[in-house]
Amino acid sequence: MTYECEKCNFICSKKSDYSRHIVTAKHQILTHTYKKTPKKRQSEYSCECGKTYKHRQSLYSHKSKCIVSDEDSSHPEQIIGSNVLANLLLQNQEFKDLILEQQHENQKLQHQLIEAVKVNGKTTHNTINNTTNNNNQKFNLNFFLNTTCKDAMNMSDFIENIEVGFKDIENIGKNGYVSGMTDMILSRIKELDVTKRPLHCTDLKRETLYIKDNNEWSKDTPDNLKLHKMIDYVAKQNYATIPLWREKYPECYDSNSPKYDFCIAMMRNILGDVGAEQTRLDNKVIRNLSKHIIVDKN
Repeated sequence: MTYECEKCNFICSKKSDYSRHIVTAKHQILTHTYKKTPKKRQSEYSCECGKTYKHRQSLYSHKSKCIVSDEDSSHPEQIIGSNVLANLLLQNQEFKDLILEQQHENQKLQHQLIEAVKVNGKTTHNTINNTTNNNNQKFNLNFFLNTTCKDAMNMSDFIENIEVGFKDIENIGKNGYVSGMTDMILSRIKELDVTKRPLHCTDLKRETLYIKDNNEWSKDTPDNLKLHKMIDYVAKQNYATIPLWREKYPECYDSNSPKYDFCIAMMRNILGDVGAEQTRLDNKVIRNLSKHIIVDKN
């Protein structure tokens, strides 16, 4: 037996997996927002005073000031309009509550990242020294990291300084999660001189990464746990930017507007996926980043 969520394109064989899926942010946002309404004729957007409008939002703005509309408060069209507006406000409030919850999770995640760096940094720092000393080759990794790159930025400072803009989330909406996230993070890395960057790749085939935090360089775990946490932190900042974008483009609430469809696609791409599928997407981002931060050993 299979369980399917058509709106999220999610299929599983266990009811428990499906139950976890329907409480995810992705499912809740899409099921609250993706409700197409049939196109209405322009004549339907009319006020009791005789004025007509092409857009529903324009009619709402007019009715808030129209004397004739206020006098006939029992008119069915006004009641319907009020219900629609109340629905939109309720959905927007629920979305804001979700963002606040995600921001709280961001703070916890950042604290966990700092603690992980403290614990792993002490042991891996010795590993760097032992490896490079035994490997008496032309390139000295220990010298490169601790001397050449001694003034590099800490990873925690790097991610805190990332300011997500509308162009960043729009790019994710147009080109997808992997491409958009790669462009966003890589553009900030390339703004820094090579010796100031908080991470370097020393082995592209094995995706071996060294990250600086708390003023110490350390090797990331085999599954690149630290970088995964950094990507997750940035992704949550993208979520928090969506309400600001929607305030700037109120037409995205109109199902007849192109902005409506783009907003749905953008939110779907920003949310990415869940579980193993999300890990697979993040691994692609890490692979893309590694190609551009490989250490030149010549």
